Amino acid sequence: MSFFSSRSEGIMGVDISSTGIKLVELSRSRSGFELVSLATIPLPRDAIVENTIIDSAAVTQALVEAVNAAKASTKNVALAVSGNAVIIKTITIPTVSEFELEAQIQYEADQHVPYDIDDVFLDFFIQGMTADDPEHMDVVLAACKREVVEDYQMVLAEAGLTAKCVDCAVFALENGAEVTDQHTLPKGGEQLLADEDADVHALINIGANMMNINVLINGQMAFVRDQFYGGQNLTEEIQKEHDISYQAAEQLKTDDFDSVHPEALERFYMGLTSELVRSLDFYSASRAEFPVRKLLLSGGCALIPNIATELEQRLGIDTAILNPFDSIKIPARKFDEQHIRRIGPMLMVPVGLAMRSFDS
Repeated sequence: MSFFSSRSEGIMGVDISSTGIKLVELSRSRSGFELVSLATIPLPRDAIVENTIIDSAAVTQALVEAVNAAKASTKNVALAVSGNAVIIKTITIPTVSEFELEAQIQYEADQHVPYDIDDVFLDFFIQGMTADDPEHMDVVLAACKREVVEDYQMVLAEAGLTAKCVDCAVFALENGAEVTDQHTLPKGGEQLLADEDADVHALINIGANMMNINVLINGQMAFVRDQFYGGQNLTEEIQKEHDISYQAAEQLKTDDFDSVHPEALERFYMGLTSELVRSLDFYSASRAEFPVRKLLLSGGCALIPNIATELEQRLGIDTAILNPFDSIKIPARKFDEQHIRRIGPMLMVPVGLAMRSFDS
């Protein structure tokens, strides 16, 4: 799914977050996927606040630096949006012909999207027939405020780049997860007979200030949610506990994690656990017969030492780290393979975006 897209020979995934630019370009052969270019460039604090671009000049400059550092082979970009500007809903509509579908979706969007339809980009995909009701089908409807997309398009254009695809971060996350070992995630489209037959995974991408959650039942999306919580909350707890500046707290977190006071970590984990429980409760309210059996973590917070163990103990759910570069070839002549594998979990969304190059 994407709010708009156009065919192109090559697309690089560009994740523009509150803390920086992450750029990934891939190639594909019979043997699998291979890394072509990669760059991570930090942004000044408050250049982007809650997915709103505040300092467009800083974002443009970081994009230029990322493209130059990566030596990217294309100027075409797949971009992700998330947060309050994005509305994603699964709706049930009467089974209609392809000719009638567009009008039906437009009608449903008027009912379900809390903005003027002229002010949003709109897209949808059909999940399939509604269980036990062949006269209805389940459709995932997504809308994003037009002004948000256009703001990102503008900074890309100023950096000499072209947005060929604008996706939702939760869908890019799912796309990236498909790169991983085929045994990690089940294939979609299987008939669900009972809860004990279902593979239910929650993909959880925890960035600096945003958490993207995508629950899959047998590989099919069942629930998505964006939540404002992430690594910046830990930085703020460190700042408070150690009585130091935000910049010093960020440096302590990244360079000397063992020195972080346990109380700061405890408050961060309490907040993170609370947010995850709230989201999983929302999911369970509609799909209680399919409890989440495994959490697969990615994003910058997945690099926090022992985070999978901590969350597994606190939530009572099997938890693991998802790293796309366990399955992507990294040419040793071009890249520091050890470094890329270490930071791989934080690159799940741009990897998923880069996969748009191979859409049929």
